[in-house]
Amino acid sequence: MSHLNDDHRSVGEHYDGPGHEYELTRLEQQSPVERAMMQRHLAHFVPENSVVADIGVGAGHYDEFLARRGCTLYLADVSSRLLDAALVRLKTRGLSDRVLDARVASAIDLSHLDSGRCDAVLMLGPLYHLLTLAERQQAVGEARRILRSEGVFMAAGCNRVAGLASGYLLDPETCVELRDVYRRFLEDGLVDPELAPPLGHAYFATVAEFRASFDDDFEELLFAGIESLTSTRQDLFLDLPGEIQQTWLDFVESTASRPEGIAMSGHLLFVGRPRGA
Repeated sequence: MSHLNDDHRSVGEHYDGPGHEYELTRLEQQSPVERAMMQRHLAHFVPENSVVADIGVGAGHYDEFLARRGCTLYLADVSSRLLDAALVRLKTRGLSDRVLDARVASAIDLSHLDSGRCDAVLMLGPLYHLLTLAERQQAVGEARRILRSEGVFMAAGCNRVAGLASGYLLDPETCVELRDVYRRFLEDGLVDPELAPPLGHAYFATVAEFRASFDDDFEELLFAGIESLTSTRQDLFLDLPGEIQQTWLDFVESTASRPEGIAMSGHLLFVGRPRGA
């Protein structure tokens, strides 16, 4: 087991405790477009039968998707309960044999994985729980280390302005008393459990900050807003017939890399290949 520092242990405790139930159902109930679009991106960028390291597994939705495509998986999360939930999901679906290793570990220390081990590395949560630039750079460096030369790295971040928009959507009357807090948030992107109960301690990036995180290690293949035009009302997606769902996903995909689509999204997505490959 990799050693967790106090900050990372705190994130794990958040998802072991108050954030656990929310994370178990978030992609199914609150963020179905995010889930559907990420599955499209995974199908496009991660070939069948790949060796994948999923760092920050959540409840294992994407691990199930990849396992059904024949991928084998290294799983890591700072939350032992989420890691267990992901393993239970795979077991109940008869996919346990796709797991190569599963352990509590931080994105900044993947020393249990050999260099050049993986065809793909996913960090679809850790980078918005690493609160300092140094730690985010360390995590990106670890992803680069464990990837094969032609491997693919997929990383997600939280959009800072979309984070502020949630204050308007959920509790607009508090803006006066929280004015200084919101102004500080626009400068540093940091939130705590009081300000963002579902996330706990987290970091929201600007587009420029997030994109720059990968410049030294990766050649960009895609930069997109995951939800694009659906970001504020993903719940509508659940009640739509299948053909209509797929048509809207086509529109999301076609707008997601435009500046306007990125700006509307709650989550940012970077896909890259190691430089020098």
